[in-house]
Amino acid sequence: MKMIDFGIGKSSVIGFLWVLVTGLLQTPLVHADTEWTQATVTKELSRKCNKGKPRSAADYQSALTEVKVAAIRTWGSQQSVATTNLLSSAESEILAELDTYLLNPFIRSDCDGKTFRLALKAEVNVAALNQLMARNAPAVEGPRSRMTAVFVARKQMSVKIYDDKVTKINQQTNISEAEQSADVSGESMSAVGTSTTTEKSVTGGSVEKKANKVLYSVFNSGALDAAVTENFSSYGFRVVDASQVAGRFPGFDLNAFADEFGVGDDLSPETKNAAFDAISGKIPLLVVATVDVLSSDIDPVNGNNIVYASVKAWVYRDDGLFFESVAAVAPIQMRGAGLNETAAETDALVKAAEAASKEIVDQLNSAGIR
Repeated sequence: MKMIDFGIGKSSVIGFLWVLVTGLLQTPLVHADTEWTQATVTKELSRKCNKGKPRSAADYQSALTEVKVAAIRTWGSQQSVATTNLLSSAESEILAELDTYLLNPFIRSDCDGKTFRLALKAEVNVAALNQLMARNAPAVEGPRSRMTAVFVARKQMSVKIYDDKVTKINQQTNISEAEQSADVSGESMSAVGTSTTTEKSVTGGSVEKKANKVLYSVFNSGALDAAVTENFSSYGFRVVDASQVAGRFPGFDLNAFADEFGVGDDLSPETKNAAFDAISGKIPLLVVATVDVLSSDIDPVNGNNIVYASVKAWVYRDDGLFFESVAAVAPIQMRGAGLNETAAETDALVKAAEAASKEIVDQLNSAGIR
């Protein structure tokens, strides 16, 4: 196991934390090929440090184990609820083999007086964790269900931006008051009259905002469809190609899916219900997803093209009366790379499909749905 120990000496706590935040321990927000995790621990020692380190090797090893456990748990806390539950069920196995799941660790330490601080950044062995979670997933008896999946690939074509609608109200009220009095004394009489006018003005209004209208270009991606089928099939689901379903069951209209996802982020109730009715009693699981191709860039290091894709998905199950929502994937961004933009785009689409498929299977496994 590779470890790099940077002794900092008697630096201040603020300086130490600044190094952690701005230097070694920065982690990207977008899912890339490699995932990293990080953690820090602080321990109070029984004796003062010696040359920037604890005097006892056992104290150092205890802190190192503690920071590795914290790093694994930090990574797990950033995953979905289903993944977190599966990790929890396998935690004892993970803690027994920490170095299997945390690769290429980088370590910084600081010991000042009796206070020892240790910071770690390590690569997460996601493949090994996925295998472990699959072994610890709730047992599913018998063959898994038939499933059909519609993953719609699209690119943003245009955005129509609406100006704010401003309504102004100006209300005026005029109030007039008059007062008269008379005085009769002997043979003379006098009269006095006064008049008062009050003007009251009230102004106000409202601003109405209208959501921007986004239009998408929907396109077919054979690589995306193949990745979806491969991933679900590898978990035992009997995947039926969506085009076959559309050809055999009227009402399962892939053109309607494409048209509606070309102008919005969800399907109309009519299109959903028509699809549900078409496969009711035949295919119990339906997965619907959109995979959006986002921005592209050039890697400044190797000159490769980089493309980002975002995926979100919904899963419905036939319960005999309704198609209930049993899983969903919030938007996940993935990064693809390639020698040209087309290759990078395909890579991003495939990775997005893999990420969504895995999350869906984790949620179905967690719920005991076969």
